[in-house]
Amino acid sequence: MRPLLRMYEFHKKEFGIRDNAFFRIVEEFLSRPPCSLLECSIKIFPNGIHSKRVRFGYEQEDIGEGLDEILQFLERISTSRNVNLSRDILNRILDEGLDVSRVMAAGVGLDYGERMSDSKAKCYFMVNDYPEMVNRVLSLHIPVDGIGNYPMHDSFMFGIDMNFDGRTGVEIYPFLDSQNLRDSGLIEKLGLRKAIEGLIEECNALHISFDRSGRRILHFHPIRTTRFVRLLGNRQLSLVYSNVQILKFLLNRSYDKILFAVNLSLVEDELLSKRIQTINLQYGLTSRD
Repeated sequence: MRPLLRMYEFHKKEFGIRDNAFFRIVEEFLSRPPCSLLECSIKIFPNGIHSKRVRFGYEQEDIGEGLDEILQFLERISTSRNVNLSRDILNRILDEGLDVSRVMAAGVGLDYGERMSDSKAKCYFMVNDYPEMVNRVLSLHIPVDGIGNYPMHDSFMFGIDMNFDGRTGVEIYPFLDSQNLRDSGLIEKLGLRKAIEGLIEECNALHISFDRSGRRILHFHPIRTTRFVRLLGNRQLSLVYSNVQILKFLLNRSYDKILFAVNLSLVEDELLSKRIQTINLQYGLTSRD
């Protein structure tokens, strides 16, 4: 079994995802080359978890074929009953002027909610040295106060939400690398010091996104994930992460040439109030086998 499929089957089994038509479509695309990226996600709330969240993707050397696969996936999803995907924004990104050589990775995900209106597909892109695309994406995003204060690296990540009820929007992920995280002046300018105090030393990167109300979501990339999880002191998170540790052990024992990574997303307001209610744990695998 491909490592990606093994991880996917583990996620379904451990977190109780029942088979349905949408996930069967995911499995079809995930099971064949050139798909080489998979990320599974568990959103943790005080009263439970939401785990029906997966995305798969393609690296730069396969990006032409990968973009075709993504569009086929969206077409398959959109033919399902009661699904109304608006691809207007996506079409403005993937127009005839797209420079494919500057797209480093692309993917598509499924977030399946209890109600169809809570469900969505989401496309993800990482581009490099592509200022025209960055400007286009920023023009489509909700206004962000002080966006010019965030460091703009050569690589830039963004996503396009496509809810099943027709809503759509853009999400950007400016990031701070390890050098930025050590820049106390930059941290102060961005107003992040209080939110990430005690956590910043444990990370080698931090992505930031903004929800539709403008709140900041902080995506931590821990150096030592086990230590980071313990610092948060959340029992549900600890239980979920223990399952992920088991999967990492099994994959490393069975396969060579895989890259396994874990990151955690927290709401800035909840960190400031020291009342963490929502945690999103994402674990991802890169494999070309």
